[in-house]
Amino acid sequence: MEMNEDSIPEPILRLRKTSALRMLHSFDHSGEDMSRKRMRANGDDNGVGGGDNNDDNNENNAELKEHVDPPARERPADDNWPHRESLSFTRSLIFYGSGSITPEHETAAKYIEEARTLRKKYCGGRGVQCSLVKKNAVSVTFEDETTKQGDSTVAMNGEDLDDQKPSACQPTESLPATERPSSNDASSARLEYVFGNNGIVEIYEATDFRRTNNLIIVPPLSSFVADYQRLVEMASSGAMRSFSFQRLQMLTSAFKMHITINGSTEDEAQSGLLGTDFYRTMKVDNHIHLAAAASAKQFVNFVRDKLENEGGTVVMEDGQTLKEVFDRAGLDSDHLTIDAFNVLADYSDYQRFDNFNSKFSPFRLGQMRKIFLKTDNHIDGRYFAELTKIVLARHEQAKGHCSAAEMRLSIYGMENNEWEKLAKWVLHDWKGSDFPGNMISSHNRWLVQIPRLWRVYCKKGKGAFSFQDMLENLFNPLFEATLHPEKHPEVAELLSHIVGFDSVDDEGSMEAPLSCCQPSSWKQEDQPAYCWQLYYLWANLEILNKVRKYRGLNTFAFRPHAGETGETMHLAATYMLCPSINHGINLDKQVSLQYLYYLDQVGLSISPLSNNFLFRKMHQNPFPKLFKRGLNVTLSTDDPLLFHMSDDALLEEYSVSRASYDLSMTDISEIARNSVYQSGFENHLKEQWLGEHYKKGVTHCDENKTHVPLIRAKFRAEHLALEHSMVILLAAGKGTTLLQEMMHQFGDARSGQRNILFSNMTQVPDFPEQNQL
Repeated sequence: MEMNEDSIPEPILRLRKTSALRMLHSFDHSGEDMSRKRMRANGDDNGVGGGDNNDDNNENNAELKEHVDPPARERPADDNWPHRESLSFTRSLIFYGSGSITPEHETAAKYIEEARTLRKKYCGGRGVQCSLVKKNAVSVTFEDETTKQGDSTVAMNGEDLDDQKPSACQPTESLPATERPSSNDASSARLEYVFGNNGIVEIYEATDFRRTNNLIIVPPLSSFVADYQRLVEMASSGAMRSFSFQRLQMLTSAFKMHITINGSTEDEAQSGLLGTDFYRTMKVDNHIHLAAAASAKQFVNFVRDKLENEGGTVVMEDGQTLKEVFDRAGLDSDHLTIDAFNVLADYSDYQRFDNFNSKFSPFRLGQMRKIFLKTDNHIDGRYFAELTKIVLARHEQAKGHCSAAEMRLSIYGMENNEWEKLAKWVLHDWKGSDFPGNMISSHNRWLVQIPRLWRVYCKKGKGAFSFQDMLENLFNPLFEATLHPEKHPEVAELLSHIVGFDSVDDEGSMEAPLSCCQPSSWKQEDQPAYCWQLYYLWANLEILNKVRKYRGLNTFAFRPHAGETGETMHLAATYMLCPSINHGINLDKQVSLQYLYYLDQVGLSISPLSNNFLFRKMHQNPFPKLFKRGLNVTLSTDDPLLFHMSDDALLEEYSVSRASYDLSMTDISEIARNSVYQSGFENHLKEQWLGEHYKKGVTHCDENKTHVPLIRAKFRAEHLALEHSMVILLAAGKGTTLLQEMMHQFGDARSGQRNILFSNMTQVPDFPEQNQL
């Protein structure tokens, strides 16, 4: 039955009209708005009417309102910006008087540009020499290609969009299995690898028997240590700290002004995005550990079901059944409650990482953890697989909202067969269970976390092992499967489903000072420096990525835990090495690094509920401050088993943060969009979730997919561009010129305000300080 328009509520009519107007375009071939041309034809170039032309102007103004100029996502080629006031700059007019830009500011800007150059050397891959060249192809080394192209576009997560430079900062899609090159691909030279005594893999052509020409060379440890110390020195300088603090404060003020002026406009624009809402836009849980991916409620129900229906299943190497394990522990079905499991975090875990780790063992019994939350046990990890399937099913079925995940699997480097065992578990077809099939899901991409457990490994070897042995256990299987997939098919297949690597453990634990000690010489029990360990993970991943890119395979991003607790300058190392990190809440203690993370849009996957129980209470968490300033932040769950009460942990994280930090629907939609940008999901999926041209920048995302109005995207993009332009000018010694131009523009704006007033008013009433205009 068709409704009479008179009976349709006014808000619905307004939404329909807004949606229809968005589809209208009133541009001729010259790119100029037709209504503006008509106004010019009537002798009113500025659209400000008076006298005998009022009726014509009113008619033209009404037409202008009806045919709204389409917004510009970037500067038009003819510099003819559409008249769309809601998308104009919202930064306040700040008078830069004499002395507001000083030589100290220029020094700080030079430090910032130098720091960004250091990042490009490592994360951008510009310091890596790669001589891999396919036969019958015109090619140059990756280093030369970088030099020729100069600065490339930087996406939201700081990834280099140039496909010619694969790195640990740039995950790429894998080819279909039928298109993957074989080990004897005629277009590729046969390669072999050798683990150097310096802890870094070397790549040679198979015909280079004397191993004289290493094809991929990364900056050595000594270079990294020197660069890291230089970055720490610059970030700690008074000039850079003062300048960064000033710029960050201005970004906060700009956001407040934007919300004050355009908040209602954003709400209206978002209401006009029909057919989508926050629940139907994609949100990726970028940081979630598989062992704690299930909620406490899901875990308890799962264990109860197994005890009732599979009590006779042998689950231990000594022949104990599941029921016998419970009986010997003095447990029965009455103990299967969330409180008795004792897995939820509480006050005893605050600042106590050791207590937190014990929560992974139900009833504080290691046997329970091994039976239900390990891949390597007597039942080959079947219970863990089935529990994981329950978690994955929620994402796949889109219960409540659209979501995906990037779960962490653990590789410890304790043994050289860990990768083979993990691959068998992931790829195994769990026939006969409630959830048949392997562990590959359309709504999950795997990351591998490497715990920093050198002390455990050292004690295991009783002083016979070196850190080099641990590195070889970690990376030898990866290079073997990449160069000889026919010999290691399961590991090769597993790697095609991995998008990144993580480094995890307590950052607050004691560690040795940073040094240039070689891994083969590190045999003492002392924990190596955090930055030292990250360097060796990055260096070998960088080389592995170059080889995999050369062979047409997917590559891996390096996305470690950093800045959760402990030494603040850990964040300096991750700034140099990584496209994004997990946590990063210590950035509020170091404004120089915070400003660098903003300028390069380094991704931060923050978990306020996790932080609340471990290191930062909700009201102390810097998340809302970082978000308002425009850093590339998103929300993640970390460990739902320990920190969340509902079955949908990600939605709970968003809900609690929205209430705690007074976030609008536009805010949380922007945070969700950032999660897709930071993720390792394939390009075609990101195009589906963000829009076809998302790589060009946030203003090119499709707001009907992200539910982020263009006005918000424009605000973020414009301010980021303004900050970069100011830093570049100051670093080039143009501070005086910049100040003079700003003062001139302020004068023009003041004159413009006066002209508008006096040209529109036949009689201007007196008001205080009128002579200032």
